[in-house]
Amino acid sequence: MSVQTQLTEGFRKIIERAGTPIRVQYFTTIYDDTYDESISLVQSGGDLWTSGVFFSLSNKPGHSDSILLEQGKLINGDSKLFIHGSLLLTGSELSIKITIGSPASIDTNYSLITPGPISYSVSNTPIYKVVYIRKIGGMGSLFNEQ
Repeated sequence: MSVQTQLTEGFRKIIERAGTPIRVQYFTTIYDDTYDESISLVQSGGDLWTSGVFFSLSNKPGHSDSILLEQGKLINGDSKLFIHGSLLLTGSELSIKITIGSPASIDTNYSLITPGPISYSVSNTPIYKVVYIRKIGGMGSLFNEQ
């Protein structure tokens, strides 16, 4: 069994034991100056349900989370999520909303924040990704979400 297969299988077992259902929604930016709001986000495709491991940030001195907090790139209350490496999370016109848990509620909606996603792979085989996420305030919608 190859190293890539062993690592992929190991991450799958972690997801089985400690994973939480997550919903990933993709939104495309639409530019239309016909209306008052010239920019809007429209959902692209259906909801994608998968699983991930949800963690609070670490405050240990020297830890990457702590350094990002000190630099102001993250704030208290942000979280990180470990997900399968093949999940698409980047794109030039792509906005993503992640909902933690099932059933979904507006209290558990998050958006991706920088830095991220951070991908870990072996010999071009994606194993897992780490993404930093921030709770969406208000009604649980992304800015300009339709």
